[in-house]
Amino acid sequence: MSDTDYIDIRSLVRKMIEGEIQLNKPITLTSKDRTGSEQVSFLSHILKYNGVTKQTIFIFLNETLEIFNNQILKLMRDPNAQKFIDNVKKEWRDTSDILFKYEISQEKVVLIENVLENINKLCKEFKQLTKKLESNDVTDTLVEDELMDDISKFTGSVEEFNKSVEEITKDLNEYSNELNKINISLLLDLSMKDKSLYLQFNDVNNDDKISENIHNIFLNYSLILNLIKKHLIYYKNIIDKVTEIASKMNNFSMNKKKEVKKSDTVFQVKEQEKGIEKYLERLSD
Repeated sequence: MSDTDYIDIRSLVRKMIEGEIQLNKPITLTSKDRTGSEQVSFLSHILKYNGVTKQTIFIFLNETLEIFNNQILKLMRDPNAQKFIDNVKKEWRDTSDILFKYEISQEKVVLIENVLENINKLCKEFKQLTKKLESNDVTDTLVEDELMDDISKFTGSVEEFNKSVEEITKDLNEYSNELNKINISLLLDLSMKDKSLYLQFNDVNNDDKISENIHNIFLNYSLILNLIKKHLIYYKNIIDKVTEIASKMNNFSMNKKKEVKKSDTVFQVKEQEKGIEKYLERLSD
């Protein structure tokens, strides 16, 4: 649909955190001339119309969550709202914070997104290396030395790549562990409690500080956390895949290194010594 009258990102986030829209329901958009309409999901809307990309969606979700936390904290300053929420927490025998406040920096997210780009670079280097190994005459000492240098450079690149992946994995695991502490079941329970229940519990006729859409607010909050969890799984799947690719390329290169130097007795002895040292290290762990 051309010339769609979409919702700008600021308004979309505001509608979400104030519960005016529900993330589990499609958003209806009409054309500017009002001759047509379409229904899109929340994710489709931000990707298609709001400039969010697959590379920046995790940043967007975390920034949205921060705004969301401020909104809910504001709601909970009202004693009637806080008393009711505390009562629901007692029913779940849960005294922990209902909000997820763990932060991951934008720099870390960029580092995660660069993993795919880095593995692509490694693959290109690997192709260039295998071409040299297949085409060159390794009986020539100069060629042999050059190949050994190329293999060492490549395995060094893999080592640096693995260090970055280890750092990323550690950050994601910490983030994931903190997220798992949040009681989603409690939040979903709150998403089923409308304003009338808050008033009834506190024996008041009205409270303007409690939003008419308070149940939607908790529902949307739960769904944002769920989207973040899903994206974490996506990241972990990518990391597992690229780690496997890097490992296979590294093993192939190391085997080729031994093959090139098969006639070098000193080299072979050193390689055996390295293998024994690694074996002994594993035994001591």
